[in-house]
Amino acid sequence: MTFTSNFRALPRSPRWLPVLVALACAACGEAPPPAAPVAPPSPSIPRITDKVEAAGADGIEVAARYPSMRSELAPLEAAMHAYTQAQQAELAARIKKLKPEAERAERPGKLDLDFTVATQTVAFASALAQGQADVGDGTPTPLRATFNQHLPSGRIVTLGDLFLDPTAALKAFSDESRRRLYAEYEARLYNQNLPQAELTARMKAMHVLVDKGTEPEAENFAAFLVDGVDGKAIGITLIFAPGQVAVDADGAQQVEVPVKLFVDAIKPEYRDAFDKDSAVPPPGSPGSR
Repeated sequence: MTFTSNFRALPRSPRWLPVLVALACAACGEAPPPAAPVAPPSPSIPRITDKVEAAGADGIEVAARYPSMRSELAPLEAAMHAYTQAQQAELAARIKKLKPEAERAERPGKLDLDFTVATQTVAFASALAQGQADVGDGTPTPLRATFNQHLPSGRIVTLGDLFLDPTAALKAFSDESRRRLYAEYEARLYNQNLPQAELTARMKAMHVLVDKGTEPEAENFAAFLVDGVDGKAIGITLIFAPGQVAVDADGAQQVEVPVKLFVDAIKPEYRDAFDKDSAVPPPGSPGSR
């Protein structure tokens, strides 16, 4: 994988084509093509509208764009609005410490957020927030967050909520993230044909950064999407903020974890939402019996 500054909200391009088709169909009022032979999901969700909330309180200009969603997704919509309010309050507190009232009115801070529904499976809808907060000094702080609603229960779930033993699950996701990120970075460094001393130093720095950013703690794995297209979920995509597991210039990073690595650890009430068949290697493949 080539690390770039552009975060890819739809990580597996070939499998996202049906989503784009379905979204286009929803926009023009036509029914999307039938999905796989599982319980049919609700119609796909339009990803964005031009709905904007603007405010000028506390020396802040706020622009937040939300997707238009069905009533059953009210918890997801509420989570989005709560995130905007929390970021507005946090930015206001920062500005109050930095600027007197007169200066706040003259050079207001700015909060800009875009919310999209990034993935939708039979049992989960996952939303992504991206944007920035600027105290008014021209050096905005990037913002990124995710929200995952379990449709049958209406609950907004964290990664730990999905597993029987959250501590063990975080350790498993930490190990897999490190394995994948080490391999990607090492391949990238080796391809640069660096002098041995520089290669060793940069490899060591990379390991330190990845290790710190993937410590098995809930806050390091707070951003994730339930991965899939209309049918059952086939994995979880972890999202790491800029600077968490790579230098800021490389932008946000993501690691796609297939269901086969965690299917046995999922709580019973969520287990049927994941495609257990995708966790079984096909006959004759490595790992099959």
